[in-house]
Amino acid sequence: MRAIREEIRRSPRVRALLARRARSAQAAQALRLAHAGALALGAEPLRRDVEELAIRAGISLEALGAPASPPAAAESAPGADLGLTRRELEVLRLVALGRTNREVATILFISEKTAGVHVSNILRKLDLRSRVEASAFAHRVGLFDAPEAS
Repeated sequence: MRAIREEIRRSPRVRALLARRARSAQAAQALRLAHAGALALGAEPLRRDVEELAIRAGISLEALGAPASPPAAAESAPGADLGLTRRELEVLRLVALGRTNREVATILFISEKTAGVHVSNILRKLDLRSRVEASAFAHRVGLFDAPEAS
């Protein structure tokens, strides 16, 4: 055990990897605290931004024991009664902002093909014929408070 500790102290590469992991853990903790604060304050735009950043970074917000979004909000969330999954709602939001499948894929860290499948499922579930109709529908029923830049 002593030899391993000594090797870690001498190896700059190992020290750098450990430091990066520590910074990642600190960033994840800060993101979780920001999310908890946004939930406590009811700051929906901040909560959405923090959740989107967590998705991009691959960080689970539930690690602190708090749900990723407030339970009451999950039941009354816009679009909850449309039969769309959470991911489909994310894709619909981006489509409503005029994003292409490639841009949706990049933003959500999924393949372009998967983005296209989500769009197809959204159109089928909402009985729509095009992305334009999906965008108009999303805006007409007020699924999203305000356009978000991504």
